[in-house]
Amino acid sequence: MLTLLGKEARIIKKWLKKIKSMSNQVKENQEKKKIPEIPAQRSYKAFKIALWVIIVVVFLIALMAVIRQARTIARERALETQVQTMGSQVRKLKEESKQTGNIDVFGRYFVQAYYDTKQNGDDYKKSLSKYLASGVETPTIDNAKGTKTPASVMLWSQDTQDKTTKLAYLVNYNYASKDNKDKTSGAEIIHFEVVNKNNKYSVVSVPYTQYVPNFKTTNAKKATNNLDGKEQVSATIKENVQDWLDKTFLPKYIDSKDITDVQYIMKNPALLGGTQQYKDINEVDVYKDGNDLIAKVTADVEDTTTQIDSTQEMTLKLRKDGGNKFYVESLKHTLGK
Repeated sequence: MLTLLGKEARIIKKWLKKIKSMSNQVKENQEKKKIPEIPAQRSYKAFKIALWVIIVVVFLIALMAVIRQARTIARERALETQVQTMGSQVRKLKEESKQTGNIDVFGRYFVQAYYDTKQNGDDYKKSLSKYLASGVETPTIDNAKGTKTPASVMLWSQDTQDKTTKLAYLVNYNYASKDNKDKTSGAEIIHFEVVNKNNKYSVVSVPYTQYVPNFKTTNAKKATNNLDGKEQVSATIKENVQDWLDKTFLPKYIDSKDITDVQYIMKNPALLGGTQQYKDINEVDVYKDGNDLIAKVTADVEDTTTQIDSTQEMTLKLRKDGGNKFYVESLKHTLGK
């Protein structure tokens, strides 16, 4: 009996050892499996974060590119619209300029016809009817005591609103009575309105005349040398400039009619064309202007037809052109700026 119990105890003890050994082995296996899982999980999380960062960056770059493209398209469309608008404005300006010139010509013809009262009343009305809109009355000239004959007609003002243009002309006239005993001269402003319909014009208002307001003044001061008082160049340079102006430039510029005479000594070749004859330099002042020279010149001239003596005032910007020669960069007929 005791023998059997001893055997059973040994068997139980042996199984207990096996179970414990198996339990330890399971724990070891679990620990071995857990060791590589920790860095793998961390790497996976880092990979997911990096992937999302890349996706967000790519999305932002794409979004910025789309915004830039949209802005570029908007600028191009705005520029295209601006170019089209400018083109339309240029065409409109050209058309308005053409119409302005045409309407001025029409206005001048009408003024000449309006003052042509030497003819009889019926002929006068007939000549004006070519210019007047239907219903506009013509002056009655049957009892006229004399005639105003325009000596000159100058555009005084022009104001266009839609299709209607208000025109005003300054008319300098010579008056003569019918018996020619009374002869005078005078000036007045004639006003009237013109309508443009399909580039055809009609006077739509009864013309009226106005006295010429006093727009003249003697209170303004003469244009004088704006460099007066500033230091001039040396006497040698001044003498060289005066000699070149006196012997080369002024005789050609004032007397000549051939533009080739000055084309190599002027930036913008021009001539007075011989209406006056150069006589002498009255006065010349020369100043330094950077690498150039400014010459203020007063020259004596004579009218080639009447032989009336007068002076010419000029401001020349000169560039030295080798030796004692000079080149005219600019020329203004004033001693002022």
